[in-house]
Amino acid sequence: MKKLLILGDIHANYPALKAIWNYVRPAAFDRVINTGDSTVYGTFPNETIEWFRKLGDKAVCILGNTDRRILRIVKGKGLKKPRMEEKRVMYFWTAKNLLPENTAYLKSLPEQCDFKLDRIHLGLFHGCFNRPNKQILPDMPDTRFHQLAGDAPYDIHIMGHSHVPYYKCVHGVHFINPGSAGRMFDGDPRASFAVLKISPGNIAVEHFRIPYTVKTVVEGLKKNRLPDIYTTMFRTGKKLN
Repeated sequence: MKKLLILGDIHANYPALKAIWNYVRPAAFDRVINTGDSTVYGTFPNETIEWFRKLGDKAVCILGNTDRRILRIVKGKGLKKPRMEEKRVMYFWTAKNLLPENTAYLKSLPEQCDFKLDRIHLGLFHGCFNRPNKQILPDMPDTRFHQLAGDAPYDIHIMGHSHVPYYKCVHGVHFINPGSAGRMFDGDPRASFAVLKISPGNIAVEHFRIPYTVKTVVEGLKKNRLPDIYTTMFRTGKKLN
């Protein structure tokens, strides 16, 4: 059996990431999957990226939209989005404080990837395989999922971006979103993640929600004089802008 820890949309929330790892540590994972958006909105981008770097080949990571924008800033390019100043502040703070070795790691990541485990073909995307910024939500018609399944060769699609945890199997193709490890929007501030188990003839997915020290995230925001709205967001688990 192969066992995968699936994470995504961490948004520089290392306290949440650390809580997840402490929760699952007794289990041995063959891969740790990251659907992207490792940076922006929390004040721990370096700790977050370094955690994945230390995992080495066990980590399978891609870029999310926030990560791509950070790389644009680092290259000296402007940002068309986001337009709201309270969001732009978070991006430019992150780019300024990201260490060179962690910037280099981000630069090394692809926007999507695929791999095989026990003859099962997995695709990893931030949005979906043909539209990296497209949110794939669980209430979409099954016909849409069927179309995605038919357009790509993957047995399992692992996706992030929507911050909505779900698992669907449509016509034998599996779609998994772990939810957001670091910044949930559904009114529950707890960290979200998923565990995927692949064994001969069986694919099993389990979602988890666990508490973490939100206070540490809030203290980081206040220490760096970042917009108060993000303090409220992390405390309430809601998207307010």
